[in-house]
Amino acid sequence: MSYSTLRAAGHAERKGRVLTGALAITALVAALVALWQTQSTPLARRAYCWGSWPEDGSPFRGGARDRVAEESAPSRGHPAGLCTLRWRAGKGAGEYEQRVELRLGTGPEAAGPRRAWLDGLFEGGDTALPGRLPGFTTAGAGALVLPQGCDVGGRPSVVTLTSSYADATGRGRHPGFPAAASPPDTGALLVRAANRAAAVTGCSSAPPMRMRTRAVPAVPMLPLRVNSDPPQGRCAIPGLGVDDPSSSPSADPSKGSAEDRLTDTVGSVHDDFQTCAIAGDGQWAARFTMVGRPRIVALFDGLTGDSPPAPGWRAHGRIDTDGALIRADCAGRPTVFTMRTGPGRTHTRLDDPRTSFPAFVDAVGERIGCAHLRARG
Repeated sequence: MSYSTLRAAGHAERKGRVLTGALAITALVAALVALWQTQSTPLARRAYCWGSWPEDGSPFRGGARDRVAEESAPSRGHPAGLCTLRWRAGKGAGEYEQRVELRLGTGPEAAGPRRAWLDGLFEGGDTALPGRLPGFTTAGAGALVLPQGCDVGGRPSVVTLTSSYADATGRGRHPGFPAAASPPDTGALLVRAANRAAAVTGCSSAPPMRMRTRAVPAVPMLPLRVNSDPPQGRCAIPGLGVDDPSSSPSADPSKGSAEDRLTDTVGSVHDDFQTCAIAGDGQWAARFTMVGRPRIVALFDGLTGDSPPAPGWRAHGRIDTDGALIRADCAGRPTVFTMRTGPGRTHTRLDDPRTSFPAFVDAVGERIGCAHLRARG
């Protein structure tokens, strides 16, 4: 081999080593830059509950400490999830321990457990989300239904949020958040979680849901008289009133009239969502709901059967002493009406769905332009 050939080979080898070294340096620099970026920009911030909520945003407030997160994240092969957050905040007498639970699931399939699950979803003085989004909230809880592409086994997927806190008084847990620490918008938390769930499971090609306007704060489940004119009806619903209190053998005259003992709480009054709760003797006694938002209506699929609740009804469902659930066509729109009874008693006709629920359906149906759903004598 000639000298010139060896010289050329050596030159090529040195050139290769230089190139390899340059590439290694470039890769190292790129890695360092990427590391710097993740440590000094929002990319470094932890996001809780499947990546839905950044550590410096809602539901956290300034001073949140001792955070603990337990997460089971949804994925393409597992379209269900659970996230439990706990943290402490406040000082002295204002110190509290907060708990938030976020779930993604479809609820039970069997009719009985599913009705009980739905009762739990609607247990508050619910306020509909704005922009006809398929969800509702209270101050510290709520639910939002995902698009149809996210259905599992024919049942809609739902993101639900519940919260509770224990304060320094040591009197047990309270629902929601302390007044001074409540998130500005529970609906926004739900929307971010629902969009994240749809993204990580790849279940929907629909655009992300958005809160186009700020949600109206939910009315808490506290005694609130919403109408001072009893003949107008409870919950400002004509016909949803009480009979003569003295006609009820269970009423206690020493506690005053039924009208004086009852309180009403209105959650929402829309053409596709209306809720109201009535309390007697300090406990809720009856909750009424009308829903016409398609994705929320889909939650009730398979629960109303194929028979009318009573002769003369243009609807399917049931009405008995424990509650009522019917599904009807209102101007071409499937609509669900429900009534649930609770531990309280009003000692009036409002305690019996067989007498109070038809009045609710008549009044609300007329308000939203629904043809008569039952024969009227």
